[in-house]
Amino acid sequence: MNGALVLAAGRSRRFGSDKRLYSVDGKALLLRTVEAVQAADLPCRVCLRPGDGAIPLMLALPGLEFIECMRAADGMGATLAAGVKACHDWDGLLVVLGDMAWVQPATLAVLARTLDSDAIVQPSYRGKPGNPVGFGRRFYPELEALDGDRGGRMLLNRHPDCLRIVAVEDPGVLRDLDEPPARA
Repeated sequence: MNGALVLAAGRSRRFGSDKRLYSVDGKALLLRTVEAVQAADLPCRVCLRPGDGAIPLMLALPGLEFIECMRAADGMGATLAAGVKACHDWDGLLVVLGDMAWVQPATLAVLARTLDSDAIVQPSYRGKPGNPVGFGRRFYPELEALDGDRGGRMLLNRHPDCLRIVAVEDPGVLRDLDEPPARA
């Protein structure tokens, strides 16, 4: 069984406020991301920073699990490492960034089906690599050793023979929200 690990423990420094709560079509950005994962019929665990008590209340969805990442302040690598340690019951996981609310559930489902315990999967839209990236169980030890702000991207370079590029017709794999949209 494969699942989705949603990384949502960042501080949104470039955004200027808690972007997880930013409203996209009347819903919080993080809620939209998690709903897409659940619509893909994937088990979902969300990485949060300590003291994020209001976020689980906002995400009160059935079957959703939360992982408190004690070292989230150390960066995405530390958060990913903590999250992977809590997912050993899965054969593989999609690393879903909490601010990528535009990835379609069908895309998530295809990536999860393509992933096996010895593979790395990455979506590509019109030749451009995107997210989420999936990692099979074989790569858990390397992911658990991550620290600081370096995420799993280096594993793609380290294991090109295991990388499966999945062409998708979903521009959402290229879209995230690092800064607030400009106001007109």
